[in-house]
Amino acid sequence: MARMTLSLPRSLADAAGHPVIRSLSAMTLVNTAGNGLLMTTGALLFTRVVGMTASQVGLALTLGGVCGIASSIPLGRVADRFGARPTVVALLVVQAVLVLGYTQVHSFWTALPLICAVTFVDRGESAVRAALIAQALPPDRRVPGRAFLRAVTNVGISLGAVLASLALVADTPAAYRTIVVADAATFLLAALLVFRVPALENAGGERTPGRGFGALTDVPYVVITVLAGALVMLQGVLEIGVPLWVTGQTHAPRTLIAAAMLLNTVMVVLLQVRLSKGAESPARAARLAMRAGVLIAVGCVLLGFSKGPDAWTATVLILVAVAVMTVGEILGSAGSWALGFDLADERSQGVYQGVFNTGFAAGLVLGPLAVTQTALRSGMTGWLVLAGIFLVTAVAFVPATRWAVATRPVAEPAAAEEPVTAA
Repeated sequence: MARMTLSLPRSLADAAGHPVIRSLSAMTLVNTAGNGLLMTTGALLFTRVVGMTASQVGLALTLGGVCGIASSIPLGRVADRFGARPTVVALLVVQAVLVLGYTQVHSFWTALPLICAVTFVDRGESAVRAALIAQALPPDRRVPGRAFLRAVTNVGISLGAVLASLALVADTPAAYRTIVVADAATFLLAALLVFRVPALENAGGERTPGRGFGALTDVPYVVITVLAGALVMLQGVLEIGVPLWVTGQTHAPRTLIAAAMLLNTVMVVLLQVRLSKGAESPARAARLAMRAGVLIAVGCVLLGFSKGPDAWTATVLILVAVAVMTVGEILGSAGSWALGFDLADERSQGVYQGVFNTGFAAGLVLGPLAVTQTALRSGMTGWLVLAGIFLVTAVAFVPATRWAVATRPVAEPAAAEEPVTAA
């Protein structure tokens, strides 16, 4: 009998081969599995155990998102000053303590500051983790590495969601608090795993002092950050827009929501590394981001057409739209990561990744607002407005990147040899 073996696709295996990525993958899998636990049960924890109303939960999470926007830059500066690895460890430990505090809150007013604090540290830790990747990997490994870690993230969250179903079945305060304790434990374990990351040595040589908060005055980089943040609004479309659109405006079955989310997750896991190839220079990264915006705009239009047709037609249109948008999400992530890394000052990756992560956090906050105020309010007209926003963003990436490359202190040879064009 032939022996069967299970192996990763070649693109995933190649990305996973680097020792830094292997270490970060273990940490990411543990950390995101814990996140999946709380993401799945958080709403019920706050409503059934803490006693908050649904509107209070929404308000608290929104305010927490705003707090998250403010954290990336100062914590990025801390990483530049003291090193990314010890900063990540410290922030993971702080998150463990803060999350454990959810077991002690009993009202909206006690939960609100804790939610804000958790989100503040979480978004800042995400920025510092990006700086850790920049410091620990050579430039040509950063985007493939981050792509692989994103695939691992989706696997971890899915694993956590499955485990959290046990608490949903039990549906008791003790079960939900157990989930909180388990999530806190994953932060501590992740902090220990960070120490497995090999000694940090930036590809540029010895660490030298950066420009402090100079990234804030790097206008071309800030513009790229804004454009990347606009693409991130897609998350609001997928997580809020699609479920509400399916249930309120189409004849498609409610079970399609889970199928659409599963399709998105599987596509990211299988394709993120493979489709992230081709971002070797700012010029190519800009073209990836441009294609991403166009694909997302097409997906918006397809979703608009799903209102009115019979259930089968609507189902096909929605699944195709989600698939097209997911490809756009993957390409946009790769292009944005490459630009965020390549255009940054190597001496100040913490602050630069903090600025870039601020745009990401803002996109996450604005996404639900954008889709509810356009598509969910005005139907097809709203979807066209949203598509227009993504299309304008797509077109702007190429000239913005050309400007950013031209203003770098020392242009890299690859960028100089290959001009940024929309071809």
